[in-house]
Amino acid sequence: MPAPLFLSGSCKICGLQTTGRHFGVMSCRSCAAFFRRAAGSEKRKIECPIGNCEIFGGGRFQCKRCRLKKCYEAGMDVKKFQNNRDLISCSSNFSKRQNFIASSPQSLSNFLGRPSFILCCEPDKATFSNTVIDVTYLVNKTNWIFHQPPSINCRPYRYQNSLEKLAFSLDELRTKHPDQKIMQLRRMGKEESMYILEQSFLRAVEWFSNFSEFQELEDYIKLEIIKTAWFGWIRLEKLSETADYQRKQIFPEDVHMLGNDTCLEYGNFEIDLSWCTDYSMEQLMFYIPPQEEQNCRQCVQDLIDLSLTNIEVNFMLLQVSLSQAGKRCQGKVLEACEKLMQTQADHLHDYYVNKMKQHNYSGRLTKMLKVIRQLEEDIRNRTELNKLARVFNVIRLEFSHPEMFDVH
Repeated sequence: MPAPLFLSGSCKICGLQTTGRHFGVMSCRSCAAFFRRAAGSEKRKIECPIGNCEIFGGGRFQCKRCRLKKCYEAGMDVKKFQNNRDLISCSSNFSKRQNFIASSPQSLSNFLGRPSFILCCEPDKATFSNTVIDVTYLVNKTNWIFHQPPSINCRPYRYQNSLEKLAFSLDELRTKHPDQKIMQLRRMGKEESMYILEQSFLRAVEWFSNFSEFQELEDYIKLEIIKTAWFGWIRLEKLSETADYQRKQIFPEDVHMLGNDTCLEYGNFEIDLSWCTDYSMEQLMFYIPPQEEQNCRQCVQDLIDLSLTNIEVNFMLLQVSLSQAGKRCQGKVLEACEKLMQTQADHLHDYYVNKMKQHNYSGRLTKMLKVIRQLEEDIRNRTELNKLARVFNVIRLEFSHPEMFDVH
């Protein structure tokens, strides 16, 4: 470690004790602050009529003009001013907040371009060209998959229960193509969105097809469950996969899984929504709230801290997807979902007590359910935003099966 630096001597401007080098000259703090104020002023400089006044005398500084002149003569340089060093005013969050406050509020009238008195009334001449997405082929493929034998039935392994079988099924899905590299997306447009949508939905379908008790349900109940449960399932599945990669230090903290073989880095990708809206990204910020990214990061961190086993991950997937499907569909679907969740809760209890030898697992289960509740809250918020977007024609999208995309 180098020896400490001791500064001594007198200020080159006023002769008082120096405090260090300021703007290129050994000076006191008072002269440094004076030069920062005076040299940065845009007022017209007036020469001192005497021209050689004493800088410091009688306990006070005498002539400002001569003092500034001596600062320049000593070598002080305005190019060495460092602006925006205030920790509050220069922070990006503070700047963004100030810009937001300074700008005029974006009312619905301004946003939609219609006066407030006809805000909820569409003019007769107004026409909207929606992008129609036909997903009938996905529904048909789902019916076909559900009528096929489970993909892991041929494995020479004896499963203790359906929860253990689902855990093995998820591992199979994640390692189906071990040589396939994960591609980082730099742009999200229509083509990328449709590709990931199809991948995600069919992945959830294949996982549910290996769920023994689920396959015993009537066909229409199975279809209703998968159409309403897939989004919550894929959301948690991708978050848990991201947490697994980050825990193993394969991904940095800003990279998240998106599809089966794709990922994205927050702050390093472009979103193109021109195919489904007439509004700019700045106008759509209400539709993509900043806390959504923050919630995803927090959820991933919670999953990393929990370091879940495969059984626990699959129990959480069942909990979030079946709970969502039951609440939305009600009736026989709700009854079936509650029965399935109770069965899997019994399997989880058996896993903790008999396999993990952990009789007191309530604390861990509480943390798992906390992650699920946060995810369910995010899904509810997304549903409300989608309703607003449809009412005011913000998003020009129309699906052949709209019940599948209420929260997408």
